[in-house]
Parts: sequence; C-alpha cells; structure tokens
Amino acid sequence: MEGLSPHGFHPLPSHALVRVQGPDAPSFLHGQLTHGVTGLASDQAAPAAYCTAQGRLLANGVLWRAQDDQFVWMVSRDLAADLIKRLRMFVLRARVTLDLDDAWRPQGAVGTDIVPEALHALPAWTRASIKGADWIVAPMSRPGQPAAWRLAGDSADVLAADGEPAWAALRLAGGWPLIRAAARDLFLPVSLDMDLNGTIDFAKGCYPGQEVIARSHYRGTVKRRMAYGAARWESGASASPLASDLYAAGGEAGRPVGRIIESAVHQGWLHLAAEITLTDWPTMRYAVGAPEGVMLDMRPPVGAA
Repeated sequence: MEGLSPHGFHPLPSHALVRVQGPDAPSFLHGQLTHGVTGLASDQAAPAAYCTAQGRLLANGVLWRAQDDQFVWMVSRDLAADLIKRLRMFVLRARVTLDLDDAWRPQGAVGTDIVPEALHALPAWTRASIKGADWIVAPMSRPGQPAAWRLAGDSADVLAADGEPAWAALRLAGGWPLIRAAARDLFLPVSLDMDLNGTIDFAKGCYPGQEVIARSHYRGTVKRRMAYGAARWESGASASPLASDLYAAGGEAGRPVGRIIESAVHQGWLHLAAEITLTDWPTMRYAVGAPEGVMLDMRPPVGAA
C-alpha cells in the first residue's frame, strides 16, 4: 500500500454519528438496513448500508448497539442530515427517534502502541469499552498494524501527521469505501463487494432494495465489482472527484470503463476505490478522468477473495 504511514490517531470530522433510540429501534432499523440488527450483540459492531427501493446505495457505515434500545450508526457527515430526514419518513407510529450525536468524536487509530493491546488479537467488528472510550476493531486491522475506531467525548493525543486522509487511504486499500453525498444513489451494493464482506445479511427479512440485491446475488448476474487503485499524485492537488470516470489508458475518450466511489490523497499518492466491469479485469489499464490521465495501479483490495 504505497504512500501509507497511518500510525497514530486520526480525527474523522467528515464522519457523523446518527443515534437511533426507542423501544422499536431494533425492529425499525432491522427493516431499513442491509445488516441484521435485532441480533446484534452489545460487544459487536457491523457494516450496514441503506438503499433505495431500486437497490442503490444511499449511505453505508458502521453500526453498533449502544444500549438495548439504542443504536449508533457512523456515516458520512455530508449526507447525515438528509439521511435522518428520509428515515424519519418511515417511522410512522414506531416509537423511535433519530438525531445527530455530536457529543462523541470519532477517530481512527493505527499502531501497536495506539490501539489497546487487549484488542490486538480480536476479530474485526469487536466492540469494547476501554478507559472511557468505545473501541471497534476495524476490518483493515492486520498483525503488526492493528487498526480500530475510537469514539469518545475527547480527542486522543498522538495525532497522525496526515489526519483523516491517511485513515481514508487505509480504508480504501482494505476495500472499505464510504458513500459520500456526491456518490449516493449511484452504486449497487455489489459494486462495493457488500455481498462478500458481511454488509448484506441474506438471511434477514425485507429492507429497501432487498429484492433487487437478492436477485443479483442468487442469479449470479454481478457484472461490476470494486478495485483499489493508487497512483503518484501532484503535491497539493485535491483528490479526483467522487463519481468521476475512469478511462482506458490511451483509448477512446467517449467510453468510461469505471467510476470512482471514494478517493483520498495521502503523502503524494492518490488512493481510490472504483467500480469496474468484470469483463475488463485484469487486462484493462485505467487512467483517471481521461484516456491521457494519470495511470492507476489497480488491484483487488487487500484481503479480498
């Protein structure tokens, strides 16, 4: 993973915590999200997504049970308010409230001396309370480089030099992009490998888009998947815009061959997750924004099957 030096704590100001609480919160969320909610234990977290009726992603993030009838869902801040507004439309008579919780500050944590030792050997999505903070083992965690989310009312010391972009680069290399406002309603969950990484529970009941997603999964008609790309990037240049196109390097300008899901720039490298067509993989050479654009080194995400 070129250009990655993520050691330390990474403040995540672009993340928001949506708190869903009330006696009917478990059943309400179970009927809205792709992951099973009613059986989620207090010492677990889970990847969970929210879709349109057509099966396209409106949001995704990390979900956990804070109390028996209280859940927290960490999503992109730029879509959180609209997400809450949309979910409230389906509350009807359910005893549920949804609000932003700005009392807790999410951080990413990387390193053997940063992540508590008690978490080093635990599986991804394990949740634990340690010294007044909530910790969730991240799926990018590796032997020798443990990674976790830290959630607390304060910010920890030992801040990483490149902050959130370094954490985002680590997520993208590991195959865990986050849907941002610019990319919502564009991608099917399978384009983010959600049928493979545990985001979708195929044994649970209905949720928005369930029929479309299940049909694609059981019929084996998946045509697009996710790939991780990296390229040297001009110092100080912003990341390539979300939902912008990838092209065949040196090919025709009129035919995009991929679309960026999320991107980040960290220490002179562009890191991105992109939706690509399976028939093009792995022979296609991808360029950013135009056939003559910067050429990407594309590969499956770390840990992908």
